[in-house]
Amino acid sequence: MTANRLSVAVLWHMHQPDYVDGITGRPTMPWVRLHAQLSYYDMIRLVREEPQARAVFNVVPSLLRQLDDAASGRTEDDFQRLSRSAPADLEEADKLLLLRDFFSFNHAQRFVELPRLRELWETRGGDGREALEPGVITRFDDQDLLDLQVGFNLAWCGRTLREDPRVARLFVKGRGFTESDKQDLLDVQREFLGRILPAYREAAESGQVELSCTPLNHPILPLLCDTEAAHEALPDLPLPATRFQRPGDAWFQVRTALDETERLCGIRPVGMWPAEGSISEAALRVFETERLRWVATDQGVLANSWKKEGSPMPGEGHFQSYRWGGDDAPAIFFRDTGLSDNLGFHYQSWSATDAVADLLHHLDNIRRGLPEDGEYIVPLILDGENPWEYYPDNGIDFLQRLYGEISRTETLRWSTFDGYLSRDGVRPVVLPTVCAGSWIRADFTTWVGHVEKNRGWEYLAGVRDAFEAKLSAAGALTKVKLADGQTVTAPDPDRVGPACDGDLPRAMAAMANAESSDWFWWYGDDNPTDFGREFDALFRRHLANVANHLGDDPDPRLDTPVLGQGSDA
Repeated sequence: MTANRLSVAVLWHMHQPDYVDGITGRPTMPWVRLHAQLSYYDMIRLVREEPQARAVFNVVPSLLRQLDDAASGRTEDDFQRLSRSAPADLEEADKLLLLRDFFSFNHAQRFVELPRLRELWETRGGDGREALEPGVITRFDDQDLLDLQVGFNLAWCGRTLREDPRVARLFVKGRGFTESDKQDLLDVQREFLGRILPAYREAAESGQVELSCTPLNHPILPLLCDTEAAHEALPDLPLPATRFQRPGDAWFQVRTALDETERLCGIRPVGMWPAEGSISEAALRVFETERLRWVATDQGVLANSWKKEGSPMPGEGHFQSYRWGGDDAPAIFFRDTGLSDNLGFHYQSWSATDAVADLLHHLDNIRRGLPEDGEYIVPLILDGENPWEYYPDNGIDFLQRLYGEISRTETLRWSTFDGYLSRDGVRPVVLPTVCAGSWIRADFTTWVGHVEKNRGWEYLAGVRDAFEAKLSAAGALTKVKLADGQTVTAPDPDRVGPACDGDLPRAMAAMANAESSDWFWWYGDDNPTDFGREFDALFRRHLANVANHLGDDPDPRLDTPVLGQGSDA
């Protein structure tokens, strides 16, 4: 038997953590702005150019707010400051920062497009950010540094920006840039940022795009509910000495995410890709409380859940929706691991023609293996911004072919998750139990279990426990009845939510920022980065700012970096 037509749903996850120091108000890193210039607008545009295409764009509210601030000019990151300054006016320390940080892009792709950057890189020498000696500055004159400033910002221009004549001429010019060239480029980029959020709103209103979101600051929601959730997949995993158990914080992150997405994009989502596809039964109760229609995770979580139940997985596997927790609970979609990873990590080295043909071949094999009586779906879920740095031409040819070929294939059709659930005959399959896990190995080892990661949770728990007394004294806690009837204490969004002003809401914002998954991602030895010290410092700064906003002294232990604590002290 063969399914007559197979639905394909692609979810592009747009995510950056909150880089803004709550005291200075300045972003400490530039990645929101740079990715916005490279891909956020272009990704929406590519969907809109193919009328039959459909896509889910999942946004993190902490990203939306930073994007809104950058577009309005309310914030300027350090890379912008370094870019705007004339090289002759820069101190030696700033010149060294230029040489250290302004080669932060994919060299394989950008050196081909901008040969001048390759020349400057070869003159600089050294591979790492930390390897530079101050004497390297003597190899560069002011024109070299000006070419680096302009070249770096050109490297982070996507398709739409490159089509602007003011930008296109700089790619042609290639070198010998002037201060006027540079200021024109920076002004064009600033104007461009203001087009992005309206484009998301318009695409969602058109029906071509479904807008979903992640809890406010991208926390691993099951671990906020209870760090013991990590033991469901790995019973022997070492956990932090202090148990973190704040289901009320999980609810706050979900509720305020929906509010903020609606405020900034004009649409209240009905679905969520939880941070890193992380779910648990406790987290699902939180989603149900806020009446979400769907959530998504990875097929490995589905396999572990059936294993936990002791029953075989249905033959239709992850090509259908499931539900745990009753008729009012959200449907659950399970990401196709292999095909999603092909898009995110493997097809970048293929020709666009071969890559799309390979994907269509896999989709047809899936379709042929499914019954003809039923509605089935293949969920393709992946990062919507990072992969395109590694694709030729920012992935434009690949994405155009992807949208076009599936649109023209009679046995396939594009869908969104909400659209699929609205189709006649679709009824989620009952899932008897859920084994807590994420899209990475169906467990939580990326965020807990290593000594550094656990120490980070211990820092977090200590600050959060102390902050509870402040919230209570201010009457800023509320009781929330979850979908299973359990009542939990949570920060009150009406008193300390993102829309509120004052020192206590600012302290709550710092607390919620510190609960982000990103800091724990970079701890341990599984995800090395040149920016590890900056991430560690920002995590501890968010924690310290909980006290700073309230006029209190931060816990002195926060002065000790988490990074490098490879063994218990």
